[in-house]
Amino acid sequence: MATEFETIVETLLVILTGTCIVQAILAGLLLRQMKRISESLGGAAPPRPRAPAPAAEPAPVRPVPSPEPGMREQPGAVPAPVPQVPSVEILEGSPDIQGSIHRLADKYDLSDFIIATLDGLVVVSLYPGSSDDAARFSDLYRRKRKADAPGVTFLEIAYQGESMLAIARSEVPIPAEQLKGIGEDARKILNWWL
Repeated sequence: MATEFETIVETLLVILTGTCIVQAILAGLLLRQMKRISESLGGAAPPRPRAPAPAAEPAPVRPVPSPEPGMREQPGAVPAPVPQVPSVEILEGSPDIQGSIHRLADKYDLSDFIIATLDGLVVVSLYPGSSDDAARFSDLYRRKRKADAPGVTFLEIAYQGESMLAIARSEVPIPAEQLKGIGEDARKILNWWL
């Protein structure tokens, strides 16, 4: 009876030791991932509203539209009129960065909008649970592939010396001028809240 009890205790100790080792490894991986996120965001402190920085020359926004197959611009063709973007205040009065992203999506009639690091970590998104889309689209963008979903457009945004990826989804093609506006507004949101 005593040897059976000792065997059970030894087995439980082995299991407990193994569990502790696994937890230590997972904790180390979590800390490493959190450090990478912090570094990719430039060591940003928790979000807090602040006054906008003085106007400086904006960093370039590189739209990467997904062209429709077989569609070419005809020489001498009259371009389609660009829809007017309503004037929407995206920063003042927003309760947080999420509110600003919702206002940006409303302003440009976007069905989804995500800002992520180039390695696929979500910085902010229109809807919760966008990490899978951010990872998938960031991977496609890094491999210089076009989006594998209809209506998705990529924009690279410079923020504090780092490149971020904006992923915009719309039911209709987004004109180049609106893409430029989306990129500029997204950069304003990042500068204001982060």
